[in-house]
Amino acid sequence: MKKIFTILVFLCICCSVSRIYAAPDSLSCSIFVYPKASVGCHIYVSYQGSAPSSASYTWNFDGGTIISGSGQGPYYIQWDTVGYKTVTLHVYYQGQDCYSHGTIHIVAAPEVFTMTGGGSYPYGGTGVPIGLSGSQFNYVYYLFLNNGTQSVANVTGTGGPVSFGLITTTGTYTCKGRVDSTSSSCMVNMNGNAVVSVTGYVPEQYICMVTYDTTSHRNEVVWNKVTGYHLSHFNIYRQTYQENVFDKIGQVPYSAFSTFIDTTANPDIMAQKYEMTVTDSTGNESVKSAYHKTVHLEVSPGTLGFNLIWNPYEGFTFLTYRIHRKFNGGPWQLIDSVASDQISYTDPYITSGLATYFIEVIRYSPCSPTLKSGNYESVISNSMTSAPLGFTELHALSVMAYPNPARQKINVLLPVSGSVSGTIELYGIDGRKWIERNIDDSKTILDVSTLPYGMYFLKVISKEITGVVRFVKD
Repeated sequence: MKKIFTILVFLCICCSVSRIYAAPDSLSCSIFVYPKASVGCHIYVSYQGSAPSSASYTWNFDGGTIISGSGQGPYYIQWDTVGYKTVTLHVYYQGQDCYSHGTIHIVAAPEVFTMTGGGSYPYGGTGVPIGLSGSQFNYVYYLFLNNGTQSVANVTGTGGPVSFGLITTTGTYTCKGRVDSTSSSCMVNMNGNAVVSVTGYVPEQYICMVTYDTTSHRNEVVWNKVTGYHLSHFNIYRQTYQENVFDKIGQVPYSAFSTFIDTTANPDIMAQKYEMTVTDSTGNESVKSAYHKTVHLEVSPGTLGFNLIWNPYEGFTFLTYRIHRKFNGGPWQLIDSVASDQISYTDPYITSGLATYFIEVIRYSPCSPTLKSGNYESVISNSMTSAPLGFTELHALSVMAYPNPARQKINVLLPVSGSVSGTIELYGIDGRKWIERNIDDSKTILDVSTLPYGMYFLKVISKEITGVVRFVKD
């Protein structure tokens, strides 16, 4: 028993000794420190080695002031005198020691010089020079655009004035200098700035979409504003009766909400093409944008229900048309979707009453005009209501309703002679009945001056003739 106890004691002593006297090369340490920096800057210093954070770290920064950091670091150190500074480190962990040191050259901070150059150059020109009134030999100077964080150019000091070359990108440039390109020394701002501008150039403004405004029942042009260049206003153009000939129909101040409602076109009659430009404060106008063309929907009774046909939307690529319907004054419902290469659809809808439709195009990314909460995410067509099932849609040879479109009054003329017995009912596209009138003559005049703008149906019910006529209140 005594012999076994003696062996255990010996083993425990051996284990203790092995923990205290580990191999001396198992603990590594080194210091990262930049080779050069300037007075007054916060310099990054860090430990690099295998010791854990629980080890003991003894640093000596040779007169430097600790701005932040503890233990193994990293540290930010500031030296306020020039010269070569030696950073030393002693690491101790479980009986092991390692030492390391690094040297940094602290030099005077960069002198402050003044920026030179800048100005305007004609569109298509080679730019304007930007430089500094002076420089220090081997110091590095960085050029920044519009207070950016990444420099756009740099040049090494020669001891005299320096140039960044010819600059073509418009904006405001500033300059900062430091002791060299590899140091962590903080940068010092140079005096002044240089502004570069282009004369005779206005950036192109693009249309984002042209949709149907459900409040005004008109086409609405929507765009995301191009920025800069002292812009004054946007110009809206619409195609005339001649192909690819566009006339200006309005303008919007640059500071205003970037949409335009075309009050002079009727979306229920035909599709329209639009282009736009932007004008700067000196009167220069950009080139016209690519056109966008609206979706115009037509609905007619068919053998199986209602036939929908529309023209393709033109202006951006997309994959799908969505088809929406509502019955009388009920809610809108998405009834189907078709591929973007399809421009017709038959709805086998047999319930009597007014069925109203519109076509929707989802844009791949929404339009974001300023001053608006939310985005425009889709283009919609005009809303179009079918004639009620069970009634024939009358045409000009049988019943005349004029003028069409109408603003004040509409004349309804039946193709009969003598007295008539029946009624005329006027419905909106939502199924709401606006007017009901008994008729006793072949000609009836209805006052429509107070009706909201849009599509309406005149339903004629008499012993002589029964059917529906569409007209537009303009």
